[in-house]
Amino acid sequence: MEQQGNKNILDMVENHFGEYVERLKEQRGYSLKDISDKTNLSPSFVFRLIKGYRGCELTTKLNILINGFELEELAQDYMNQVLKDKESLKKITG
Repeated sequence: MEQQGNKNILDMVENHFGEYVERLKEQRGYSLKDISDKTNLSPSFVFRLIKGYRGCELTTKLNILINGFELEELAQDYMNQVLKDKESLKKITG
């Protein structure tokens, strides 16, 4: 999923983010503690996010992508799409 087009990145981050984090976690052999240490988020928060019990803010998603998994390019692509998509921007700004 890391190299998909912008529309797919927007959908993934907004609608399937927990699943994506779980997949990355497994692929890289990370524990919840590993992600927690890299992002300064609690392991329980990361667990709830992965399981879909909790959503998170844009800044938290970017923190996870950039600090947790070193996916700066993916985060930049996502931000570029958000800034182009007025409906997504409304979600951010309220």
